[in-house]
Amino acid sequence: MVNATLGDGAKIGEAGKHFTDSQDKDSSFRNISSTWTAQCMSFDQGRQKLATQQSQIQDHREALSGWKPVVDAKGRFAVRRLADGRDFVPTEHALKQIAVVGETSDWFLQDLRSPKKSNKVKEEHKFQRDRSDAELLVKVVEHTLFNKERIDQDKKRLFRTWSDGTLRALLSEQYAIVNNEWYLAVLQELIPGGLLSHWRGDADTIFGNVLIPDTIRQESDSAYGGMLSVGNSEIGLRRIMSLPSTFRAICMNGCIWGECKGDSVRKVHRGDVDLSSLKHEIQQNLNKQIPLLDSGITQMLGTRSRGFGNASTIQMLCALAKTLRINRKNMVGVRNSFDIETAILGNSAKTSFGLIAALTRHGQSLDANEWVSFDQLGGNLTTQTDSKWNSMRALACTITDDDEIKKTIGISV
Repeated sequence: MVNATLGDGAKIGEAGKHFTDSQDKDSSFRNISSTWTAQCMSFDQGRQKLATQQSQIQDHREALSGWKPVVDAKGRFAVRRLADGRDFVPTEHALKQIAVVGETSDWFLQDLRSPKKSNKVKEEHKFQRDRSDAELLVKVVEHTLFNKERIDQDKKRLFRTWSDGTLRALLSEQYAIVNNEWYLAVLQELIPGGLLSHWRGDADTIFGNVLIPDTIRQESDSAYGGMLSVGNSEIGLRRIMSLPSTFRAICMNGCIWGECKGDSVRKVHRGDVDLSSLKHEIQQNLNKQIPLLDSGITQMLGTRSRGFGNASTIQMLCALAKTLRINRKNMVGVRNSFDIETAILGNSAKTSFGLIAALTRHGQSLDANEWVSFDQLGGNLTTQTDSKWNSMRALACTITDDDEIKKTIGISV
């Protein structure tokens, strides 16, 4: 292999197979299925989408004294900006931050906005929340966040609002926003020709994968390739992240292997941001990660040799749940995903590879944070030692109680 470069010439080591200066951009992804590429975006498309959304954002660095909790015209709890009289309804994330700053219960505030569920199967809710609940929430927030005896009302904070009338975040004035469009622009410069895949989130918080050109390995049954799982939040949901990952083109699953992440980006959203320094750190991070992709693909494909042995599929799913601490609700989804993988892979699904595919397929049905965590669980199985795999199989063989199985994965034998 020859040395390759990222962006302005930083070495990425013996990774020429993945990314070369002479690379034909028109054929970079010729082995990816059309089903996959149809769901991807170019960097330019991703940046344009972000720019459109960011035009709806307005940040206010103002004191709490310039705002007040109210019930809006639709009977909802909101906060009013006194300077212009506009009302903004907090999102779930913003309401949690209101609770944190006001030093009160996040659960209590959220509960006052959530419909009460019924125990009866045919009834969706016992009752909906109404104006009286919003009025009570106003009193609670007045007593906590807007209480001058407890919280400094003149201290400036960062209020993020959208033109749709929502408050997306309440942060400290020192919170440093790393702009998502800037982050995509940096990735585009460092990984020219990359494609954005599995893209979720909005201008506040982005999650997704960047397919690396020419990392596709063609197998007899499907195509495999390398990508980076990336993300950033402008509203305090997460730091900048970048982790090496693999994908299987026929089902568009991802698999993050955390043990091979190389150098991590450690920037916290606080204080002044030196964008030049941060860009260099991101570049160094990618320099470490991209050469790892080929070995990661090899490692993942190697899990096809790890069969279930004497354990049944149900027993292995139970052992998976216990080993990775997956709750019953998610295991029902993993079990359903495993059935889909069995239809694709046949008996070869009864391997560690099949379990990895089921985990990552289920993750795609979840919100962004959980989706990434299930890709990482797939990575945990990928990097599992033979000893730990054998221990998991041995555990599976001991699981025979029907009640335990139903409690663990939601199905009876």
